Amino acid sequence: MKDFHFASRARRRLERRLFLKALGLGLGAPLAYQLVRTATAAPTGAPQRFMTFYIPHGMPPEHFTPVGEGTDFTLSDSGVSILGPLEPYKALVNVYEGFMYPGASTHEGIVKFLSGADVGNSDDTTSRTTIEHFIGNEMGTGTLALGAVPHRVWGQDFDAKLLWDGQAVAPQPSPLVAYDAVFGGLAAGGDQPDPSVQDELQTKLLTLTEGQITSLQTDVQAITTEHTKLQTHLESIQALKASVGAGTTTSCTTAPTLSAVEAVRAKAAGQAEEWFLTEENFPDIYAAQLQLAAEAMVCNIRPITAIQPLYANCDIDFGFMGSSGAHHSTLSHTGPQISGGVAQMEARTPFANAQRWFIEQLVEHVITRLDVDDPAAPGSTVLDNTIILICSEIGEGQWHTSFTREILTGAPPGMLSYMPLVTIGGAAGRLVTGQRLNYYDGTKMEGQTDRPAADLLLTLAKAMGSTTTSFGTSSKPVTEALA
Repeated sequence: MKDFHFASRARRRLERRLFLKALGLGLGAPLAYQLVRTATAAPTGAPQRFMTFYIPHGMPPEHFTPVGEGTDFTLSDSGVSILGPLEPYKALVNVYEGFMYPGASTHEGIVKFLSGADVGNSDDTTSRTTIEHFIGNEMGTGTLALGAVPHRVWGQDFDAKLLWDGQAVAPQPSPLVAYDAVFGGLAAGGDQPDPSVQDELQTKLLTLTEGQITSLQTDVQAITTEHTKLQTHLESIQALKASVGAGTTTSCTTAPTLSAVEAVRAKAAGQAEEWFLTEENFPDIYAAQLQLAAEAMVCNIRPITAIQPLYANCDIDFGFMGSSGAHHSTLSHTGPQISGGVAQMEARTPFANAQRWFIEQLVEHVITRLDVDDPAAPGSTVLDNTIILICSEIGEGQWHTSFTREILTGAPPGMLSYMPLVTIGGAAGRLVTGQRLNYYDGTKMEGQTDRPAADLLLTLAKAMGSTTTSFGTSSKPVTEALA
């Protein structure tokens, strides 16, 4: 935390230096203030977004594992095809196999995996930060953490944690509270640039000399990531291609109307927080959280998000979508029936359908919304410039795996259960996508054959522009996934 506060103070000093320099170049105080705001705003060109999407209780591999290898695979030929809804977006999908969660077992794995830690199950004190907040810190932006029934009514427990700078964080269960926090400023006019001031600033910038522009660039580069709004604008001036509005990324000037959020608003009027943690309201809240996260990413207001539908061990009955039974104790724990030495797999179909439903909702409310022209980077889609990490705290629900493992040994059909790790999106061209990457080495003992999942998390941090050389226990990124 000391390093974080030190960096914040240093950033404020640099921002003040840029403000004073702008005054010295003849910009009035309103223009100098707008210059600093513009320089520290969200990146342009190809602003990046990141989402952690956690699905609890693992995946039955016969309904999850893609068919095919390398770049020649399909997501829609595996039983009920849990990943099938992603088939139209396969060119932007990577499936990662042969990873393990060191130090984890059963459902506590979510705490270990997302932080890249290698600690025992009972360790609830080791300071760590989960990947979405690590990336948010690296980008200098906040993290929007949303959860549909993300913890028990009486409070958060050990196996349902995001960890930010060593502190456990409970995702916000109310999409109404989250909506007001994200879009409330827009609804009220917010802290949006005055168009007349912005136009005046751009006009003034066009009159600066090349030396003055270079001087400004030095300070801009000191306080921002690459290709900020101002950086893009100054580069266009240098190239004599400046135009009014160049480099602007503002895509939402008013608060959006989100149908699922409004549906929850109508039902939840006057209700206490417990309303957002009850079983019967889960489908509506989940849809609202997804819509909210998607719009926040499109608008580039909250580019870093985490979605946690259900806490680990949550036993909501999934009869609402056709798979009757408690999601954890009944559906995820249903194993095949053995008859004549052969495993009959039909009993696992309801759980597979339930897990596919999570993906269907993700596609309907998030991916289709991101598959639009990026207002901050014309010529690419928001999905092109995003990473969505799909993950679970365990590999297979009945066997509670935390590493690649052969299940149904001796009872055909035998199969491998991998940790379910999938990314969607191209990270502004920094991820090589459309791949099934498998690092499992079956020649070693179980639990000694896989790469630590922290390798993948480090890879995603690098794809998001981080210069870090390590994350958690890893210093070895998955080079095949990096452009």
